[in-house]
Amino acid sequence: MKKRSPVILIIIGITGDLARRKLLPAIEQIAAAGELPKHFQVLGITRRQITAEAVLKEVINLKPGSYSYLKKHLSLYRMDLTKSKAYAKLKQDLYKLSKPFGQPSQQLFYLAIPPQVSPSVVEQLGKAGLAAQPGTKLLMEKPFGTDLTSARDLITRIQQYFNEDQIYRIDHYLAKEMAQNLLVFRSGNSLFKNTWNNQFIEKIEVINSEKIGVEGRAAFYEQTGALRDMVQSHLLQLAALVLMRLPAADDLSQIQSLRYEALAALRPPTAEEVKSRVSRAQYEGYGAAVGNQKSTVETFVSLTLYSDEYRWNGVPIVLTVGKALDQQVIEIRMSYKKQTAEEANQLTLRLQPYEGIEFDFWSKRPGYDRQLENVPLSFAYRDHFETLPEAYEKVLLDAIHSDHSLFPSSAEVLASWKILEPIQRVWAREKKPLKVYKPGSSIEEVMSL
Repeated sequence: MKKRSPVILIIIGITGDLARRKLLPAIEQIAAAGELPKHFQVLGITRRQITAEAVLKEVINLKPGSYSYLKKHLSLYRMDLTKSKAYAKLKQDLYKLSKPFGQPSQQLFYLAIPPQVSPSVVEQLGKAGLAAQPGTKLLMEKPFGTDLTSARDLITRIQQYFNEDQIYRIDHYLAKEMAQNLLVFRSGNSLFKNTWNNQFIEKIEVINSEKIGVEGRAAFYEQTGALRDMVQSHLLQLAALVLMRLPAADDLSQIQSLRYEALAALRPPTAEEVKSRVSRAQYEGYGAAVGNQKSTVETFVSLTLYSDEYRWNGVPIVLTVGKALDQQVIEIRMSYKKQTAEEANQLTLRLQPYEGIEFDFWSKRPGYDRQLENVPLSFAYRDHFETLPEAYEKVLLDAIHSDHSLFPSSAEVLASWKILEPIQRVWAREKKPLKVYKPGSSIEEVMSL
């Protein structure tokens, strides 16, 4: 068995929602599965005067008393992120922490902090020489900029101190089992592998429908909106998994570049196309929820794109996301062309509410006459596997193992913003009020407004 190097995971923002809800539970689960190296330490950075025990009591998704690993491997480090001297001291203390390991350790800096704070923290880490330490990695959550220009600026600023192969930009949708399975499903099943092109596929839809509104995220959402929050990252990344060429011989190192290739082939809409191919709306009551009745922030957006890649020429790729809708669903729908007078088949790759695959086909209904009925062939992970790892478990493990395949590259980030830039420009000029839909509406009802 290959000896695994020691790891120090430095979570900057240990008392925040992300750490409590996702990261700490993920560490406990990975440890229980025996997947962590022998020498593994979590250093939680906070400004608060708080103990590790108090932090663990606030952890969500873990039963009280079930965090036995973290009790031994989590320590807190009080620090003012605005002070340069604090980073120099952190560097010294990390050296002391790793010395007992007796061998070089990886140091993973996970920025579980608001995005507006991240650039200055990255700069301070770099100036203190922490980025230059062997085995240092930087894990960052979206958003990666607010538009093409800001994304370029952010990338340039970070790359002053961290090389691209040190940076792990997190899009946890890519770490969901169904998203990981998509390339395996495409390559391992000849029926779908040989029909995964415009000769057979009529339309591709990537849908993220949420029942909830902006509960608990009002301030963030008012500065972001559905296009920036979901389309630029999650939906375009899922679309890239559908559209990309398959890697040669399951070579995972090609996945980032192949996703980029797929994104770069998507044509940004012209100003006229934005008006005909992009719809946006806001749910009734949003203004009151965020304390701004004049808000022009969209909570629903649907856009149709086309690819210049010959295999997908002419196939509409529809990305739709909305809050306060009638369903809680994340899924990819592949609609097949009608080969006869009968209705088309549809393949659904579902990430929520449960992960699985469904293929609709036509069958004769039992009886004396010939009546057809659309019936599903379905597979659900929950029916076949006892446990399903959470996305953040995969995120952390892949970063430890230096596997970049589930992390968007800087080129992918810029390609995504380039697609959306014309939409942002048109919206910035438009003065007309947003369409308003009632909470609980279906996607079709919103689109019909």
